[in-house]
Amino acid sequence: MKLTSKKVHEQPLYQTHEKELAQRSREDGFSNAQDLGTIDIDELDQIRGQIIAYNNRIATELIERIRESEPVFFEHLVADLLTKMGYQGQNGSTIVTPQSNDGGIDAIINQDPLGTSTVYLQAKRYQASNIVQRPAIDTFYGALSRVHADRGVFITTSSFSKSAQETAKGFSIVLIDGIRLSGLMLKYHVGVQVRYHDELLKLDEDYFE
Repeated sequence: MKLTSKKVHEQPLYQTHEKELAQRSREDGFSNAQDLGTIDIDELDQIRGQIIAYNNRIATELIERIRESEPVFFEHLVADLLTKMGYQGQNGSTIVTPQSNDGGIDAIINQDPLGTSTVYLQAKRYQASNIVQRPAIDTFYGALSRVHADRGVFITTSSFSKSAQETAKGFSIVLIDGIRLSGLMLKYHVGVQVRYHDELLKLDEDYFE
């Protein structure tokens, strides 16, 4: 006997399976949820691509919002970000320096209670067209030298010129441009909230062996 889709759909086990799926969908708040068993790998890749595209749009909006903020807000933001990334350490501290007398350093992260390991930050809230040039890196390096620092992070909402990037490499200064900044903010949930947090599961075949 040829097994057709109609005959499969008439089987009691199949109908029970469909009813259970429908019930789960209603409980999850989706009345028209599609049976994931019919979704192939290409479609899953498309779903993932849509999520990435959505998050990229949020990242763009994030940078635009930051560019509209006050410079002091941005200084606190980058300090919050590096703290979330773990640079403060378990017992360290983060200090945003006063704007009037920061000596070219916008924030200081002490990675231990004694301050023997310290990260110095420079934050420039620029529009996209205002590209950070080499002189800004030279100035930041001068500020680092005055405090005998061996590490610095320069963060901007715009981008860096090629000469600025080359100079930073020579000075061991880490550069974070607007695109990388927004990506890190999404990753460490700074300035954003998780809208949905679902898991796509599959059977663990090893468990049943």
